[in-house]
Amino acid sequence: MMKKNNHIILIIVLGVSLLNAQWGKNQTPGVTDTEILIGNIQDMSGPIKELGFLIPAGTNMYLDYINAQGGVHGRQIKMLIEDHGYNPQKAVVAAKKLIEKDQVFCLYNVIGTSPAEALRPILEESGVPLIAPATNSSSMSDMSRQAARYIFHTDAGYDLQTRVLIDYILENNPEAKIGFAYQDDDYGANALEGCAEAEAKHGISVQKESFQRGATDFVGQTMNFMKGGCTDVIIGGIVREPVTIMKTAQAIGYSTQFYGLGPTVDARVGLLAGEAGEGFTAVYWAYHPDADESGPRLYRELCEKNNVPEKMRGLYHYYGFATAHVLVEGLRKAGQFPTRERMMKGLETLNNWDSGVFPPMTYNRNDHAGVESVILLQLQGGKQVAITDWRN
Repeated sequence: MMKKNNHIILIIVLGVSLLNAQWGKNQTPGVTDTEILIGNIQDMSGPIKELGFLIPAGTNMYLDYINAQGGVHGRQIKMLIEDHGYNPQKAVVAAKKLIEKDQVFCLYNVIGTSPAEALRPILEESGVPLIAPATNSSSMSDMSRQAARYIFHTDAGYDLQTRVLIDYILENNPEAKIGFAYQDDDYGANALEGCAEAEAKHGISVQKESFQRGATDFVGQTMNFMKGGCTDVIIGGIVREPVTIMKTAQAIGYSTQFYGLGPTVDARVGLLAGEAGEGFTAVYWAYHPDADESGPRLYRELCEKNNVPEKMRGLYHYYGFATAHVLVEGLRKAGQFPTRERMMKGLETLNNWDSGVFPPMTYNRNDHAGVESVILLQLQGGKQVAITDWRN
């Protein structure tokens, strides 16, 4: 019996050795015995360059936490960051460098709808997955688009966010006259889809005012909303846009209720807008950094441990921290001998997965949408307070 058991053990050992040898021979790019390399493309020199620092800082805080515990399957996670200046063409150049020269295992958190959309051909050609693109656009989870199987989205779409806000406004004031300030690019286009759906549903017409990415003057748009008698105005911007519009409204004596899409949920909006921002209400698709769930608690603990300044804490730093949970789970699912295909198939097994930072998420071969519900947060005394349950 002992001899038989020894033979079984020998067969297992030989099998594992052969698997190791075969994997080593055909080793996946970006993976060694001790390290796994990922690529991130941020705006570090363009109109939202402050985010190009905050988001990776939040990611690295979580990756350092994971690496201190031994990493994933014994490998340390290392992130390389390239700059695209919010230029889609530069995003393509950066992606090619990361994939072809640096040999990263996967791409992660590429910021901006237009830059992320520009990467579809190279994702399909290279077979490299893009995890948690840093855009709320639902185009990222449209499974009919090119390279859809390689993209795993986390954020509720701008279209859903806009629909929810309009529904909420009309629930509270059926006679509301709604205005919508939107960015004239892919971000705004996706939000306008939700706006059109809400207009058809409620039989209303929303007053729309566009602005260019990077704009700093919103007097014209704000005046138009006031002339149009808008009682409620939705802002599809990031940080500077809602702050400037609300301060402009205050300066010209225009009193209205302001709302924002997901990218406006940042502590700096309240800090910079001051009195003008009181009551600002925005949609959010993750557990808030001040919430009681396990992810926000860990975030606050790591911020304290790492002496993260208060001014850095907020949506974008937290966003990097939160989406890194999905990246790490994908690396775990890729197994001891990771391949890109194993990572993607592994993520597609997530069913109501509790990450601690997002509401339960599900991926499968036909659905890479991630979060599909939002909560409304309102600035009250400079603090963001949840005023609704999750809705979609």
